[in-house]
Amino acid sequence: MIKDSFWFPFEPNRWLSNEKLSLVSLEARGLWIHLVCLMYKANSNGSLVIAGNIPSKEQISRMVGQEAGHLVDELQKAGVFELKDGAIHHQGVAQGLNKINSKMEAYRRRDVAKMVDVSIKDEASIDQRWGENKSKSKNKNIHIERAHHVRPSLLEWCEYATSIGWHGDSVEGAYDHYQSNGWKVGGKGHVKDWQAAARNCFRRNKDTTTTHQTKGTQIMKPKPQYKSSCESAPLYRVMGFTSFNEWQKAGAPTS
Repeated sequence: MIKDSFWFPFEPNRWLSNEKLSLVSLEARGLWIHLVCLMYKANSNGSLVIAGNIPSKEQISRMVGQEAGHLVDELQKAGVFELKDGAIHHQGVAQGLNKINSKMEAYRRRDVAKMVDVSIKDEASIDQRWGENKSKSKNKNIHIERAHHVRPSLLEWCEYATSIGWHGDSVEGAYDHYQSNGWKVGGKGHVKDWQAAARNCFRRNKDTTTTHQTKGTQIMKPKPQYKSSCESAPLYRVMGFTSFNEWQKAGAPTS
């Protein structure tokens, strides 16, 4: 048999009505069912073979633990089995083995077909997932490229600020703010048009610096009311540095 754990068909009615078995003793019948099990296990087309060898009567006796030569003779004389190439053989066992082996081969082919089908589906699924991941990666790279494309240099930012009449420390302060947060609006979406962002910062900067209050001889500027991310005090100023570069050189401390 292909597996050590197996079953074989046993029909009680046929066993009880077997005329040849009815001629032998109960002890011989017990030996015969033991030999049938060995023949199925050997899977040698219905012949009794153990480890590729035909067992002798003495060896059969040692297997069952008592003298069994006379029981073998009793079974052979009653015609329960026949000798084939010197081995105990039974045609019914041969037929049963053929049916079992045919079924097992069919199961094996079916399992192989399922494995091939699953493998093909898995390959298709892998290709699909690879294509989706590749597409997502491509889109992500496009977004990153676009985000970097709208980032001006400090020189470009300052030149554009000058062209729209924006001067003073607030120009570099707004640039450093965007540079430190990855050129995002409100810390979320990427800046799509840096020139528009600069104009917006310029307008809000004018709104918070042109108003003055006089108290006696002292001129006081109102505290700016920050309305957008470009007006918020950048982190490097909060930490006591005068520029973004100085803050980076100091290791960008946050506390």
